[in-house]
Amino acid sequence: MCGLCGLLGIVHWTETSAHAEAFTGDRRRTIRAERAHRSAVINAALRPYRMTVSDFQATNYILSSATGKREIVDDIQAVWAAVDRMRGDPVDPLAGDWLDALGPDNSGSRP
Repeated sequence: MCGLCGLLGIVHWTETSAHAEAFTGDRRRTIRAERAHRSAVINAALRPYRMTVSDFQATNYILSSATGKREIVDDIQAVWAAVDRMRGDPVDPLAGDWLDALGPDNSGSRP
């Protein structure tokens, strides 16, 4: 996607609910609860890199490193680019050491 969406005020697709009834019905969650859930999932993936992400006013995310670096990012897509910048090295989601650090429940069955 190009940057024009940001100028038009269009919300990134990662900031919308994947569940059509997330904000309706008996089991509804607030937008903040959805963002908190996303943050928890991202934090599980970032744990091996000793980084965390937190919601900021339901508009942005704050990425923090173990050394105290912080960066405010707009959406989940921007989180991963910021992780790459903070590490100085791109994240490889198929790297064996990263999958092993996630644990047996998350790494699947690898040979």
